[in-house]
Order: sequence, then C-alpha cells, then structure tokens
Amino acid sequence: MELLEKDAVIDGVRHRYAEAGAGPALVLVPGQSMPWQSYQRVLPRLAQRFHVYALDVRGHGKSEHTPGRYTFSRCGQDLVSFLTQVVGQPAICCGNSSGGLIAIWAAANAPERVRAVLAEDPPLFSAEWPRMRDDTWVHSFFVHVVKTLPDLAGFFSTLQVPSDGKVKLMPFPKPVAWVLGGAIRRRQKKHPGAPVDIRWLPLQVRLFVRGLSEYDVDFTRACTDGSMCDMDHADCVARVRCPMTLIQASSFRHESLGLVGAMDDADVARAKALKPDLVVEKWAKPHVVHLAAPKAYVAAVEALAVRARDFTHVPRPSAEPGRAGA
Repeated sequence: MELLEKDAVIDGVRHRYAEAGAGPALVLVPGQSMPWQSYQRVLPRLAQRFHVYALDVRGHGKSEHTPGRYTFSRCGQDLVSFLTQVVGQPAICCGNSSGGLIAIWAAANAPERVRAVLAEDPPLFSAEWPRMRDDTWVHSFFVHVVKTLPDLAGFFSTLQVPSDGKVKLMPFPKPVAWVLGGAIRRRQKKHPGAPVDIRWLPLQVRLFVRGLSEYDVDFTRACTDGSMCDMDHADCVARVRCPMTLIQASSFRHESLGLVGAMDDADVARAKALKPDLVVEKWAKPHVVHLAAPKAYVAAVEALAVRARDFTHVPRPSAEPGRAGA
C-alpha cells in the first residue's frame, strides 16, 4: 500500500491528511486528540477497496492550531470543504467520537457531498451543553486535560480513570505513570518539538500519547466552557438522508460520575427514533473501536458501502452555513 501524506488549505486553515488506495471515496475522521495515524490498523485493508483519506482535524496532529476557533459546526464545515476541494466526489464519511459528530454535521448540511456515514461511538446528545457539563464523566477528564497540558508527563501522573461498574475513580497506576512520565521526558529532551512517539507502548496508548503531544489544548478548553457545543444533534440526525450506521461501544452510568462513555441506550433509542432507517450496532468494545476490533470495523464499513451503492441519492439544497446550531 502506497500511502502519501499531504497538506490542503481548507477555509484558510492548513490540514494534514493521508491518502491511499483507489475506488469509491472514503474519508476517516479521528476522535478528539487522536491523529490520522489512529487508523493504521484498518487503512491497508480499506485501501484495497476504497480511495481513502484520513484527516487530521484542525488543532490535531500536523493540522494547524486555531485557538479560540473550535466548534463542532466549524469542524463540520472543514470536512465539507475538504470533500469539495480535495476529494471532489461524494464520499462515505467515517468518524470516531467527535469525528462522528463532524461526519453527521457534514451529511446533514451538505447531503450532496456525503454518500453514507459510519458514526463510531459518537457522543450523540451527551456532547450538547449543558448536558456535557452536568451528566458526563468526560467533562471532568477535559478539565484535567486543560489543567495539566502541555505537561504531558504531569498529565499521566495525576490522571484518574473510572473502572467499569466500580463505585469510584481508580487512579492511573503510579508505577505505570512513573515509567511513562520518564519515557515522555526523555523523548522530549532528545527530540524537542517532535511528536512524542514511544514505540514500545501498546498501540492505543502510544497513539494517545502522540496525539496529545501534537494537540491544541484549546480544543478541549472549548469543551469545558461549552463554546464547542454549537451543534443541534437531533436536528442534524433528523436531516441525514443517506445510509448511516451508528456503533455504540461500551459505556455505563454511575450515580455520581454520570455517563461514563459516549452514549447510553436512551441516546441510541433517540437517534433511532429520529432516523428510522438507522442501522445500530452495539459492540462491547472500547471507545476507539477501529483500534480494538479492526477486522469487524472494516466489515462494518464494507457493509455500509453496499447500502450506499444501493441508495438513490436525491440532492437537496445545503443548509445555510451554521444552521445546525452554529
């Protein structure tokens, strides 16, 4: 597989993306803090069938940082412009987490550009304000990100993570934090300004560390004060006419932590009510499903592509810029 990294200026902002393969267009949008490399386990197989584009969202990876200019609708418009300027044909858009919200926004507001959507454990309805502040554990995680970064070693040394079904937050294991913090500091000292890529780490942790080392913390700051949350999720889901698959990964509720995960069953049921032809798949997997279950993820993309092929697309006028809560 020949994979090329390129840059494109989208609405005045430089975006990095990777491109490989030939065939129908497929655009991959990573979740918050993750670079395009998070798709490395699925890219080779996807590129056998699709012309794949894996995108660094603004503020992520090698894409330009734009402090004070992060909203879901702005990132959605970035994706629409990328589809228009770079891809040049309607594409299947697959997004993880916040990337799933971005893909949904694009499908709702530029239906002529999106053939189908795979929304991989997006925080549907839970990433609306003030619910994100009042009903999700991830908001406290975002506060921790803002308080500690760019001190990446300090971030891990004080990180607390919830354990499924437990009644309290379990601190990140101190020995692991100590080893990881030392490795991060050595890497930063040896390669100042470069991404922190520690190859002996498990891949998901390795990518998380790398992503945070290149990440604009102001993207997360916009999630702590609600300025990110300008998207009306129900309105967007209801206006998606193309085929759409929604993957729900593991989550649970806690009496004091609130929702730990992206969606609960009520959120999924609401999405299904808004879009009756929505295909829902519930996977007992971690949030970044394409890393945890790459073969199953590729199969889900291929199944969606069959539905997209059979879908009769009737273009509608695009919404006014920012209609979806912008």
